[in-house]
Amino acid sequence: MPSHMTTLGFLVTTEQDFRHYAYQASEFGEKIETPNGSYTFWEVGNGIELWVQTNLHKRIIGMNPHFRGRASMRAGLVKYVSRKEQTILDGSFYAWANPITNDPTSGMFPFVFDLPDYDTYHPILLPCIIDVQLAAFAHHLIGFADEATYTASQHKDLKFAPESLVPSGLFTPTGKIKEPPQAEIIFNGRVLETARLVNPVTSQKFYWARVRTLGGEMDVVADPQIVQGQVVQDGIVNGTFWLSGRLL
Repeated sequence: MPSHMTTLGFLVTTEQDFRHYAYQASEFGEKIETPNGSYTFWEVGNGIELWVQTNLHKRIIGMNPHFRGRASMRAGLVKYVSRKEQTILDGSFYAWANPITNDPTSGMFPFVFDLPDYDTYHPILLPCIIDVQLAAFAHHLIGFADEATYTASQHKDLKFAPESLVPSGLFTPTGKIKEPPQAEIIFNGRVLETARLVNPVTSQKFYWARVRTLGGEMDVVADPQIVQGQVVQDGIVNGTFWLSGRLL
């Protein structure tokens, strides 16, 4: 079953597989001390990053993948988001995309993104406006060769612009507010560049695309198993995504 690890070409189907890569990252990565423990950052190659979490008792408590691409979005960080299931080294921000004034909430829409290196930014004064590199890990992805093909696929009674976004992690399908909010979005975007990249550790291929959508650019990554249609330069992609970000 596709996961955030298989999105980047890691062959993970069991907890044992996950631990294998956590130990491998711990061996080859760079240790970064933080107030609440440490991360071991393994820059695998081709944009792939693994962030292993170790608490103050030197025990591994988690690991998150991230993809470091070329996209950048201006974001107004408003508040921290905490979730019961998170470790002390996990963290998320509630933000507004592309603020038009010095007010962080003057952006186009609110959204939430997770950070693999959250505790390295401690303490950060909020609110603030900063550039963010966002990696959108596809849960579902459809590619269209061009805008005309995308437009023809739209339902006659419910049409979305080629560059549009819904912050689905903030509310339920019935419109109720999610508490806590999740780092999830649905969007359509224009493909500025794309490639089939290879994970240097596993030799497995995965999709990458730099995509422009409402609010700015994101780096989209996807497991080939979940991709439908064509992901091509100047085409349109539509999908649902988990958002992982790093502050620039």
